[in-house]
Amino acid sequence: MASSHMRSESTAKSSSSFAPVIIALVIGLVVGVLGGHLLLGQYIDRLFGGGAPTQVALSEGDLDKTMATYVASGTAGKVTYRDAILENGSLEAAVNEDGSYRIPSADSALAVARSRVLTAEAEKLGIVVGDAEVNAYAQAAFGTTDLDTIATAYGMNQEAASVLLKDAAVMSALRNQALSEQAGEAPQAPAEPGEGEEVTMLPDYAAYIIGLAGSEWDSSTGTWASPDGPFASALADYQVTADGATYEAARQAYYVAYQLHIANQSAYAAQWTDYVNDLLNKASFEVSTLAM
Repeated sequence: MASSHMRSESTAKSSSSFAPVIIALVIGLVVGVLGGHLLLGQYIDRLFGGGAPTQVALSEGDLDKTMATYVASGTAGKVTYRDAILENGSLEAAVNEDGSYRIPSADSALAVARSRVLTAEAEKLGIVVGDAEVNAYAQAAFGTTDLDTIATAYGMNQEAASVLLKDAAVMSALRNQALSEQAGEAPQAPAEPGEGEEVTMLPDYAAYIIGLAGSEWDSSTGTWASPDGPFASALADYQVTADGATYEAARQAYYVAYQLHIANQSAYAAQWTDYVNDLLNKASFEVSTLAM
């Protein structure tokens, strides 16, 4: 078998995605809670001259050979075929009937390289995560801290899942430190009204609306600070006072707050995308594939 080598500067543009699934999830188990990830279609086409490389089987001895190299901030690193396979699952899942292994995609190798560039940047900035931070990330992203459950769900062994979870937690911490503003939590819907209270002016709903509206509510006058704000505009047909509001008015306020949250998330994702692109555009990557 011969080895063919392709080199390209990483100039791919990013898109935003907050699907909380760890590197393969902050960029790839992430992408979000996680995080932004690169669209590599055109980049891969440039790497491979417009076509995918010939796919061949790997022997056991090929697994620890270098599939990709990268240089970032003057520091070089490498990605093995084993690393690239584990990016998307377990070695067992990549075994052919004859005992050989399916060759991983170039995108898998690049995903590993990209995540390592980001985790190296986090290390340079002094970001360190411990078990508590990893568990908090796992709970937020997957609803569990049980490593076996997470590994099984993504077809990985526990060791690979543990590494990816820690990298994702590091990237989450990097994202939080790098960006000046956070997206914040999504608003909670108002509590359902009691029987017969559907149209009753209740103080709890007034407090709920005022809490969502923030500076749009003028507590000194007991009304909207301006009729042009998003909450005031949406609730123009509803009576809202400091003492009471209806459930339907609270629902309208929730819709406004949720729309604002989505807009904030989009802006946050765009900032993270720009930050990641800036780091990766300064790095160089080289991918090698085994070909017949």
